[in-house]
Amino acid sequence: MMLTLFCWVLAMASGLCWARPYTALATAATLLAFVVMQGEALAHGIGWLQLAALGTTPWLLAAQRQRYEEAVRRLHAEEAADVMRLSESARALLSLQDAMQQMESQIAQITDLYHVTKETARALHVGELFAASLESAPRLLNARGLRLIDCSGASPQVLRASRAADGRMASVNGRDLLEMEADILQRVRASPGPASATAEELPGVPPELGRVAWAPLWREQQAVGVLVADALPEDQLKMLTIVSNQLSLQLVRVHLYQQVEALAVTDALTGVSVRGHFMERARQELDRSSRHGLCCTLLMADLDDFKRKNDTFGHLVGDVVLREVARLLARNLREIDMIARFGGEEFLLLLIETAPEQALPIAERLRQLVEVHPIRAYDELLAQTVSIGMAGFPAHATTLEALVERADQALYAAKRAGRNRVVVWSP
Repeated sequence: MMLTLFCWVLAMASGLCWARPYTALATAATLLAFVVMQGEALAHGIGWLQLAALGTTPWLLAAQRQRYEEAVRRLHAEEAADVMRLSESARALLSLQDAMQQMESQIAQITDLYHVTKETARALHVGELFAASLESAPRLLNARGLRLIDCSGASPQVLRASRAADGRMASVNGRDLLEMEADILQRVRASPGPASATAEELPGVPPELGRVAWAPLWREQQAVGVLVADALPEDQLKMLTIVSNQLSLQLVRVHLYQQVEALAVTDALTGVSVRGHFMERARQELDRSSRHGLCCTLLMADLDDFKRKNDTFGHLVGDVVLREVARLLARNLREIDMIARFGGEEFLLLLIETAPEQALPIAERLRQLVEVHPIRAYDELLAQTVSIGMAGFPAHATTLEALVERADQALYAAKRAGRNRVVVWSP
């Protein structure tokens, strides 16, 4: 009986803790011990019930253990799935937070770009445009300084600003092109796109800047300017391009405004003032001279035999001759003097604070400069002379209209005297 009980306890323990083969072996040993030790009990039904109980109870316990293990495994799987879902939710939340931060950053950048466009839209000149851009661009670009190179004129002009201690950009004096800026212009012409370079890669870059970046400003696939950022991080090159695109639109508008403004006071062919603008400024100058007791001299210059050149070589050649003579006269005047196209091939020149006796050698020098200057007009190489009439204020006339009339009379006298000469009006 003790052996049977021991084997049954062993089978129960196997069903609870061990694998099924051990349970089967311990159960078989229990049944065998019962049959051997208590075989006479099988003569009665109670013996068979004991034998069945000894054989089935370990397996019932093993089945219960299996159901428990399966429940534990399901619970662990559910916990793992919950942990996975929580992990995915956490990752999704982090991604959402990153997306929100990126969106907020993009919204802030778009807002700053809007302010760049809004603040620069009121600018009518390049200097005003650059000054307006300094209000918002530094918030978009973590640069030590900014430079705007305007290539629209005969020679490039540069506007510069550097970051102050309070983080704002302050304009820096000086507009002449530096070596570094000239090299950047050459690179833009060779490779028209945004780029950056270090002090080792680009001559003229101060070592303290480390790296400079630039982006061209475009008009009809032609670079009309360059935006340069000093010590700009490489990851902000795309933002520099976006800012330069915004400034491109405004720079084109400024150039168009300046062209319209220039056309309103400038003769389209010769580039000098139109008659109306000249007369208005000349009246102001004569009023000033009258108040301060100063002298002025008016020159009226006419191209000799210009009609014959037009008839012989055509009007296109005549236009070139007019333009070259106008440029030659304008280049050899002082900045305070004025010149205008009076009509046809005639020009008016007002020499400020200059008496007739002082103006005479100036007029002679202008006449000689035109005479010795060959003019290349298409396939023709031409010579041109001018006749000049002079009248002084207030010696010869006290009003602009009278001064023009006296200068015209002197010009007519120069024509009658043989052309290519200077004549001072005399009663």
